[in-house]
Amino acid sequence: MKSDLPNRRIDIVIPKTQIPTWCNKQNVGGSIRMDPLPNMDDKNLIGVACCITFVVHDHPTNLGEGWLLHISVSFRSYKGGWCSIRTPLHIGKDLITVDLEHLLLTLITGEAFKDCAAKVGFHDHGNIELVSRFSGPHGLHFETKNCGYRWIFKEDLDKLNPQMMFNGDSSVQNMYLTNN
Repeated sequence: MKSDLPNRRIDIVIPKTQIPTWCNKQNVGGSIRMDPLPNMDDKNLIGVACCITFVVHDHPTNLGEGWLLHISVSFRSYKGGWCSIRTPLHIGKDLITVDLEHLLLTLITGEAFKDCAAKVGFHDHGNIELVSRFSGPHGLHFETKNCGYRWIFKEDLDKLNPQMMFNGDSSVQNMYLTNN
């Protein structure tokens, strides 16, 4: 299966408090059990979109002006295997703002997810959990508010438009895009 995307994943982080409505599988907290895997060789499968809303709180004793942290969209097999997709984020200086909720949207191509699945044995359909994980400097507290996902197929692209994605909210001024 070959993706038309130039990269194996795309990450977007924006100030936002809700997961978009088109992300049809959602849960409060930092994890969600995933539906059985689609046919990973389906030529119409583009990938999986994973969404996490989060907030980072600073500890009052910290004196630093900016930090680097990593949010991981991780997939856990109930047999114990893990596969993580790490996204580096910079805190402070007009990037990720402490105490403000943000949305991380990660699109993982079908090809990249298939590679991930093969590494940890996600062959048991329906036994995978999407988990939000965090690593960063001491003194930062990371809180996942919600998480969700959607398997993306070619026919879904016509349905996904900016109004559906952001519920008509055009007030979002800063959008951070990284290709990996």
